[in-house]
Amino acid sequence: MNGYYWIYLAMLGLLFWYEFTRQPDRKKLIYYGACGFLILLYAVQDGSVSIDIAEYMRQYAVIPELSFPQMLTHKFEIGYVLLCRILALLFDSERALVLAMALIILPLFARSFRQETEDPMVALMAFLALGMYLHAIIFWRQLAAMAILTFSYRYIRQRKLIPFLLVMLAAMCFHRAAVVFLGLYIVYRVPISKWLLAGCAVLSVVLGAFGKPIIRFGIAVIYPRYLPHTLESLGGGTLLALLWAVTLLAYWVLKDRLNEPAVRLPFLMILIAATIQPICFAFFWWLRIVLFFRIGLVPMTALLYTAMFRDTEHNRLLLLIGSISPGARERVQGWYGKAWFRAATLLALFAVLFVWYVSELEGGRYVMAPVTF
Repeated sequence: MNGYYWIYLAMLGLLFWYEFTRQPDRKKLIYYGACGFLILLYAVQDGSVSIDIAEYMRQYAVIPELSFPQMLTHKFEIGYVLLCRILALLFDSERALVLAMALIILPLFARSFRQETEDPMVALMAFLALGMYLHAIIFWRQLAAMAILTFSYRYIRQRKLIPFLLVMLAAMCFHRAAVVFLGLYIVYRVPISKWLLAGCAVLSVVLGAFGKPIIRFGIAVIYPRYLPHTLESLGGGTLLALLWAVTLLAYWVLKDRLNEPAVRLPFLMILIAATIQPICFAFFWWLRIVLFFRIGLVPMTALLYTAMFRDTEHNRLLLLIGSISPGARERVQGWYGKAWFRAATLLALFAVLFVWYVSELEGGRYVMAPVTF
């Protein structure tokens, strides 16, 4: 069986254990135990997981031999290069680098899920189900940059530009593309309305229709060596559908809460991703831009789950059911709080995400690499 699916099943078990535990201290222990489980699996992978990791390992052997000027001009960003240099001086095994990346990426995301969501365990499970954990295993530098950017959320909300820029620069030391997060700081105060969604939808269609010719022209003029990448079929249709489906669902379910900081930020991240996805998937090197905003799907999954299957007072789903059949609403509302209903809704939610993720793989498989130490 695909190794990724086994992880998924194990995390479902931890999720149910968390959900049906009443003691807050035990919940906290289970949550961080689940994080530790993911860190352990991350740390025992070897270079056969992907060609990206094989290249990271090859460069890890090269970097200690570089002079400082050579380090500054290395293909990888200076923060990552310095980390490799320090680890190589302190440890003999390349396993130190894998563990270091696990400890940089996963705890920072876990911390943000506890701060940003009402149900962090659902968010952590969504992190796995939406493929972000697999991205963390493969795309070390970018996910490290994204994890560092979680510290910028408070500064975006507080409109503190200098601290935000400092966090962004720290993230750029691991991946230069982190500069795109400046766009989120700029649009954060834009009023959210149906006209904004309509405008973004139109822009998304335009970028999908004309983005590829625009990129082909621009790359031919600026970076001709990248032109072949613009001719590839990069897919992304299932991701685009998910981004817009979540955007519209969140606008309907959480419409009265869109001015709340915990809701507004992930909503705008998903909206940005949905808008620019067509043009980013037309050019190989721009795929990573969407990933910086796609992470908003994780807290939004937890927010939507809570709003639809936990809240009984301001629940738009119940209101819709009531408008169709008042008797049905009373019956469904009576299910809320029951153990079987919580289990059923959790299974349904992650079954949907599981099916979507398998469709996004388009036949690809993630098989656990041999464990090496």
